[in-house]
Amino acid sequence: MHELRLSPETQRRAIALNMRQSWISLAMLAPILLVLVVIFSLQDFWLGFGYGMLVVVLIGGSVPLSIWLARTSMRETYIRFGDGWIEHRWMFRTRRFAAAEATSVVTVDQMTLGGLMGAPTHHLIVTGRDRRLLILVGQMWTQQQLTAMMHDLASRGVPWISVPEPITPPQLRARDPRLVPWWQAHPVAFALLIAGATFAVVIILAIVVAFAIFTATTS
Repeated sequence: MHELRLSPETQRRAIALNMRQSWISLAMLAPILLVLVVIFSLQDFWLGFGYGMLVVVLIGGSVPLSIWLARTSMRETYIRFGDGWIEHRWMFRTRRFAAAEATSVVTVDQMTLGGLMGAPTHHLIVTGRDRRLLILVGQMWTQQQLTAMMHDLASRGVPWISVPEPITPPQLRARDPRLVPWWQAHPVAFALLIAGATFAVVIILAIVVAFAIFTATTS
């Protein structure tokens, strides 16, 4: 049985990346929350003021909470293999599957998943019959760690596929859709869909609140 853990340096890098993503998410969410504060203030000043204070408290508390969750998650992250089973602990979730379920183990030398993941790095992807079972990225795991896991799976008869040339997520998905899901291969389009859906919800909420205010003032 082998167990791989994140090094202290990797944990610090992952926490920094997590914080960067959290700040970007808050920056995207802030205009929506501000619109809601204005809407509530138009209905009742103190209601809008109270909601604004609640937003400030929630945003202020989310930063230290995000740091604590990231640190705890990084300390508990591991991969265990060597007995015919693969067990992966990540973000408070544990996934376990038999090596016999794997139909291929793919090593990618240079690829970037999303715009926030930094420079292209190595990846290891394990596929099942109709879905991806596991993906490990170089920002978290060293080349030696992923190589050890690849050799273990290959020794059990799992076909090994190497992608030594630089490749993008859409190109890898074109080779096999199981390797990269659509949302991960097209992060910009996925983000626009989420932003569009969120904007639509805000517009609908604004119309409902405006109608309620209009009805209350004319009755």
